[in-house]
Amino acid sequence: MELDFERLIEFDLIEKFEEELFKGNQIVNNIETMNEFITSLHHIRSVDQFIKDSPSFPGSTDKIIRNEMVSAIGATLAIEGTQLGNDEIEESFHKADLNESLERKQQEAENSRMVYQFIIDLVRGTESKFIFSEAIIKQIHKYFTENMNYLGNRPGDYRGDFPATFGVPRRDGLCKTRSDVTVAMAQFVKWLNRDSGGILSNNIIVKAIMSHYYLTEIHPFADGNGRTARALEALVLYVNGINDYCFWSLANFWSLHRDEYIIHLGNIRNACSALDFVIWGMKGYLEEIKRIKALVLKKVKQLMLMDYTKYLFETKREQKVKINQRIINVLRLLIRAGKIPLRKFQSMPEIQALYKNVSPPTKSRDFKKMSKGELIKIQEENGEWFIEPNYQILDSLRYGV
Repeated sequence: MELDFERLIEFDLIEKFEEELFKGNQIVNNIETMNEFITSLHHIRSVDQFIKDSPSFPGSTDKIIRNEMVSAIGATLAIEGTQLGNDEIEESFHKADLNESLERKQQEAENSRMVYQFIIDLVRGTESKFIFSEAIIKQIHKYFTENMNYLGNRPGDYRGDFPATFGVPRRDGLCKTRSDVTVAMAQFVKWLNRDSGGILSNNIIVKAIMSHYYLTEIHPFADGNGRTARALEALVLYVNGINDYCFWSLANFWSLHRDEYIIHLGNIRNACSALDFVIWGMKGYLEEIKRIKALVLKKVKQLMLMDYTKYLFETKREQKVKINQRIINVLRLLIRAGKIPLRKFQSMPEIQALYKNVSPPTKSRDFKKMSKGELIKIQEENGEWFIEPNYQILDSLRYGV
């Protein structure tokens, strides 16, 4: 049975599946799917807990959070056909901060930043139970589409009495009129605020994914529906305590798999079932938080390598390789730079300043000490020498090698 307007506004696709699951042989028929869900959920909880338990303070993880926001903005715009690299997005922010005029795609990036900041401020400013509302969804849409002059679009207002077409291939919207949109959105917000007791419907990631799908299917605005739906998904995750690093991470996953994403959204209407989309989205969320975990681990290793270097300095009388303060400063700069051509690293103004008043042999000895002490790796690649921090030394120390 194909989804229609009357079926859509029940907003119970997952709940109905759960009702049927335990009837007759349905649980047997869906055992593989449920195992996929439970396995993904177990892994998500494990990775998510690691991220939440990892120490974080302003200045230590700001760069990860900032990069994730920039990446998500680029991803959600790319799905709509606007291609912007991270540097271009940062430049858009810089120009906006200086009140300079913005090109069209720069304005889209700045609008997206306003949306994510609105979400953060909204949640952090809520002292009691968070209540979803049409006004919040309209405000998200308003931020996304202000100053854009999209054809027929009114920022923060539902579309008029004209049919919506969307998707690939194009399909007619189930909400044919403004009145249909009004009815659907009122019921949708009730669903957003309703608690459920099912193993699937009570899961917050499932709720977020379904809120994304339902708003896309309602298609309440003349333009900006996809971005608004993905931002609402982010809001649902953030309200419910998903860690600060990646409450918007699903935008990256949807963008990386754009064609499959669009096919899944279309298939839900055809089959009147969102289960495949939900399970796929859960796996995507797991991919994203694994990536975040890797970034957090890298940060931990950076801090640990600096601690180890300081330890070598403090116990230098007992060490074969004698560490000095210059080496500590060099390593700090290298950790910030990451893997970099050796000639470029040595020509950095900060490195030049460190060795301004010492002889060239002194500089050479310092780099040899770092290499001998396995604090750095210097390797040749395609005819050029590269230098990078040697985090592998931490594994050797841990296992007593």
